[in-house]
Amino acid sequence: MSDYSYYADDELVQLMGKDDHNAFTEIYNRYWKRLYVLAYDRLRSRELAEDVVQDVLTGLWQRRSQTIIRSLPAYLATANRYAVFTQLSKMIPLAAVETLPEAVQAVTDDTAQLHFLQQSMQEQLKQLPEKCRIVFDYSRNMGMSNREIATELKISEKAVEKHITKALHRLRLQFRNYFHALF
Repeated sequence: MSDYSYYADDELVQLMGKDDHNAFTEIYNRYWKRLYVLAYDRLRSRELAEDVVQDVLTGLWQRRSQTIIRSLPAYLATANRYAVFTQLSKMIPLAAVETLPEAVQAVTDDTAQLHFLQQSMQEQLKQLPEKCRIVFDYSRNMGMSNREIATELKISEKAVEKHITKALHRLRLQFRNYFHALF
């Protein structure tokens, strides 16, 4: 058995995709504490934070051969964030929203609007050409730099900038009336 601590994240992901339990164990040991700290910071509950991290890492193992992961830290952070939101949504049942004080209900309404906006934005992004959509996803969701994206997709940095600009322009046009009404 080799020492998996010397493997890079992308190598561990590839090995895990081939059912290598030791690679998964290394990922688990490498990221458990980081994910726990992020979850605990939002939930303020040791048990809930542990449950969230367990769910995220279990999901990673269960989808090991189905998911393409470009950046393991970004993937895990995103999965962790969604798991925390799911946990938070379980803590406040929708029926209880009507009984909340106005300030708290306003925050809940804002959260619902944000969720609607995110869904609408995803629908708009799905309509972009594939390369443009991929570039935007790498930039905004995975946090990759233009240079990293250009290297990954084997295109120029100028092309990366053009795709991001195109995606942002589409989003601005689609949501201009919504944001104009807010401000």
